[in-house]
Amino acid sequence: MLSPRTGRILSAVGAALLVVALFVTWYHIDRTVAQGDPETTGWQTFERLRILIVGGAVFVLVSAIVKQTRAVLIARTLVGVILAALIVRRIIDPPSLDYDVTPAIGVYLGALGALAAAAGGLIDSGREVVEERPDLAFWRGPVAELPSGSDEPAEPGRAPRAGAPAGDAVDAVDAVDSTAREV
Repeated sequence: MLSPRTGRILSAVGAALLVVALFVTWYHIDRTVAQGDPETTGWQTFERLRILIVGGAVFVLVSAIVKQTRAVLIARTLVGVILAALIVRRIIDPPSLDYDVTPAIGVYLGALGALAAAAGGLIDSGREVVEERPDLAFWRGPVAELPSGSDEPAEPGRAPRAGAPAGDAVDAVDAVDSTAREV
């Protein structure tokens, strides 16, 4: 079983990875050094997105430290998912330039960090649900046993009716044979 701090640690590591990834090469641009730098970081490329990423990473880090309420867990998960979506969009649709632009390791590290932040929130949310509703935890044993069927034998020629209380039976002629062929 996972430690109670697993989700918090995963979110904090994801937040740190998000910030570090901003300063790693996000794109390789097919041009000569004389035409400009052939590699660019997330910090250099996106003026507004970098503010969202840093702000989201700070929020995720703070939310991993404070008391874990349902609102904090949901907000941490949503911020991670939104940041991941914004970064994945930049993998799919890199900036348009006159040169070929290829995503590099930094953009993938950023997406991984955002997904780790979201996963940490999901892990802690799942733990909260299981603490409140232990019957929903499929990996735990059953909460209670089902009662056994009636020990009273049915009368000869009478079959018990489905869903009927114990001892209630119907005539065998009233029973429907579901295996009969239809004419």
